[in-house]
Amino acid sequence: MYRFKFEALLSHRRHQEEICQRELARCQRRLAGEQEKLRRTKYLKRENIRMLQARQQGSINVSEISLYMKYIDGLSEKVEEQNGCVREAAKQVNQKRNELIGIVKKRKTLERLKEKDRLAHQKELMQSERKLMDEMATTRHARKM
Repeated sequence: MYRFKFEALLSHRRHQEEICQRELARCQRRLAGEQEKLRRTKYLKRENIRMLQARQQGSINVSEISLYMKYIDGLSEKVEEQNGCVREAAKQVNQKRNELIGIVKKRKTLERLKEKDRLAHQKELMQSERKLMDEMATTRHARKM
């Protein structure tokens, strides 16, 4: 019976790959969440700018304009902060993706080695079977004479 001598290592690499895939998925979900927060904050900023412009068409006092401007400035800061969060999350996604690529390469290398080893084992079995058949044929031929 054929047994690959590095089967435990191959199993370990598969397990590592599964873990890394889960971590990559978690990082991708986080990135999507951070992008959604950024989108909402930008939308809120645009809406408040639009509301301020609409209010300026009518009568508005300076204190209201000041409040709108402070709020819009605060949203601008949040947008910048959220851009940083998105960049950080994207960086983590890229790191995990690169880590996963490395793990997959190692696993595939082992799987190719396993396949070569299996084929060599199969070839060896066929050769020994052929040798046995040749010996049996030689023995039969020798008995007939």
